[in-house]
Amino acid sequence: MFSRIRCIHIAVKSVNDAVKEYSDNYGMKPTRSGELPELGVRNALLPIGDAFIEFIEPIDKERGPLAQFLKARGECVYMTAWEVENVNEAVRTLQGRGVHLINADPQARAKGANVFIHPKSARGVMIELLEKPK
Repeated sequence: MFSRIRCIHIAVKSVNDAVKEYSDNYGMKPTRSGELPELGVRNALLPIGDAFIEFIEPIDKERGPLAQFLKARGECVYMTAWEVENVNEAVRTLQGRGVHLINADPQARAKGANVFIHPKSARGVMIELLEKPK
């Protein structure tokens, strides 16, 4: 069902500081960075093999899910993105196994919402399901 990890999203207080640290210590350079106002984050993507590490920082340090996550847990892995051959099949299989999913209902998916495995079903890690590009 899962073909690879596509991205590891790390919540940070400062994208610039995180990029500098990974660049200085590990030789990793971002391929893209900027603001995603619609998601309320600043980000930077660093390639690692055929996947990415994405640093995400909340634009509003006081409000929103990412800001609350940082207050509760500090800087750490926020979520991962796993590639699947077919999202519809993955949803059916996971639901059949009793895995708790977010946005798996047809209405949310019809509006373009991505499907996530709820952290309660994945040892505290939120996992985004991304369909393999054709």
